[in-house]
Amino acid sequence: MRRSLQLSLFAVVLLGLIGGTLAFFVAQKSVTLTVDGQVRHVGTYADTVGDVLEDEGLEPAAHDVLLPSAGDAVRDGDTVILNRARPLELTVDGVSRQVYVTALSVDEALGQLGFRADDLVLSASRSERLPLRGMELTITTPKEIVLVSDGQQRVVTTTAATAGALLAEQGIALGETDKTSLYLNQALLNRMKLQVFRVQVNEVAETAEVPFDKVDTPDPEAFEGDRTVTQPGSAGQQHTTYRVTVVDGVETAREVIESTVTVAPVAEQATVGTKPRPTVAPTADGLNWYALAKCESTNNPRAVNPAGYYGLYQFSLSTWRSVGGTGNPIDASPEEQTARAQMLYNKAGAGQWGCGRYLFQ
Repeated sequence: MRRSLQLSLFAVVLLGLIGGTLAFFVAQKSVTLTVDGQVRHVGTYADTVGDVLEDEGLEPAAHDVLLPSAGDAVRDGDTVILNRARPLELTVDGVSRQVYVTALSVDEALGQLGFRADDLVLSASRSERLPLRGMELTITTPKEIVLVSDGQQRVVTTTAATAGALLAEQGIALGETDKTSLYLNQALLNRMKLQVFRVQVNEVAETAEVPFDKVDTPDPEAFEGDRTVTQPGSAGQQHTTYRVTVVDGVETAREVIESTVTVAPVAEQATVGTKPRPTVAPTADGLNWYALAKCESTNNPRAVNPAGYYGLYQFSLSTWRSVGGTGNPIDASPEEQTARAQMLYNKAGAGQWGCGRYLFQ
């Protein structure tokens, strides 16, 4: 009886051990875990996706992609996908920013970022793998740039990153003083305009005339309005050196470097009359001076004949002086001109004028 009891107890314990072992194996789940494209199968007793990752020593970061989410329950046969994000220090046409991608290569990263053109200029090979710590990537896209140089304007398509790189690409060399509308290290953007200014700076020497002054001395013995030069003036000379700036063939600046008067001007000396002129008035002699003046000069006291005759009565200068006139008849009053015409008539008669017959109308 005692032996039968012992066998029964042993059987009960054995069944319990077998049942526990079966329960342990039944509770274990088989999960397919894919990390960055690498697939592995794991057995786990974890209840959630997050627990599965924790058991495998994986901790998702903020930018990682996890499917299903960390709090979802996990069942036998489930698949968990974790794509870890890589930080990229991305510079596109000179503009930098930080982005995150889950791509494993540069080519995949370009696709995720929307850069699908084949003619991009890259700082790394498309096939290069992206490390988990990330990397720096520079992208230069094709751009249309309006290029103005040496009198020509054209639109060029380029992947040059900077203005200086574009000039080098186009074989445009800059002189020491040449300027550009953009800084040479300035990043290019689509439809920008880049202009080259050809600048020449030269020293130019010129000689110019220095005008002379006029010095008038009052002469109480000469009539008012009479001016007599006693010493002619002469112009001087001035030698000046300029720094001249020419941009694209057009002078834009001129700066005096040095200026020296090499020949001093000599002032003109003259006497100016201050004595009042005597008044001369015409007399009533019964002759038709109005008709004569109308015929000779159309009654214009400032009439000038290129042949050398002046005023109402077309005096020559010598004839004007013979009757006491000074200067030019056109500068005298009409009254003085008539009075001196009367003097001339009294000396020589009406034959002095081609229109002399009009005196008697």
